[in-house]
Amino acid sequence: MKRILALVLSIVIVAALGVTAFAEENVLKVGMEGTYAPYTYHDDTGELTGFEVDVAKAIGEKIGYQVEFVEGAWDSLFPALDAGTIDVIMNQVTITEARLETYDFSTPYVYTRPIVIVAADNEDIHSFEDLAGKKAAEGLTSNYNALAQSYGAEIVGQDIFALALELVKGGEADAAVNDELTYAYWQVTTGDFDSTKIAAKSEDATSSAVVIQKGRDELRDAISAAIDELLADGTIAGISQKYFNIDVSQK
Repeated sequence: MKRILALVLSIVIVAALGVTAFAEENVLKVGMEGTYAPYTYHDDTGELTGFEVDVAKAIGEKIGYQVEFVEGAWDSLFPALDAGTIDVIMNQVTITEARLETYDFSTPYVYTRPIVIVAADNEDIHSFEDLAGKKAAEGLTSNYNALAQSYGAEIVGQDIFALALELVKGGEADAAVNDELTYAYWQVTTGDFDSTKIAAKSEDATSSAVVIQKGRDELRDAISAAIDELLADGTIAGISQKYFNIDVSQK
């Protein structure tokens, strides 16, 4: 009887505080690469930082949970989410129809457009259609890989963006398809504005959000509510300015 009363009392306390136990021990385990600047990477001191890291911490503060970052290769993140070893993925994951069939997404907080990047002296590629028969340096499971393939490109596997551009600059790949924000950040941080250029830009904006297992509705709703507040009060806009010098949270 004492055990039952204690359980009932704990439930009442949790309800009164408005806290939902959707993660163990009030810890939200966030999966990310840690190698994908400016979204998630290590600074000169070795500390994990980036746009997604800052947003994750802000979400944690809003929902009252400690954030634990779990780093892994891109190909390992979704299996980890499936296995329940992480609660969410925050790694600039684009919302796609295929992913929506398997996973839930929070309110979007990043908007960007795909671009085709080529060497500065490349005069063969001026559109996405020109990728047909050309080599594109892409992450093997990224949505940009799928986009490049949809235009007939042959994929040269490279998950790290900076190295993908090295392949383009060195002629081992004809192009790289990625998003305009990642490319702009690469130019600013490397100071390299001359070796490559944008050959084409999509008119369609893509959106990114937190990825969550289907069935974890309370977690999804709590995170979305937190993001809505962070968008409304300008927190995400401020984080965006810090890393991009523009507001990526607006279409």
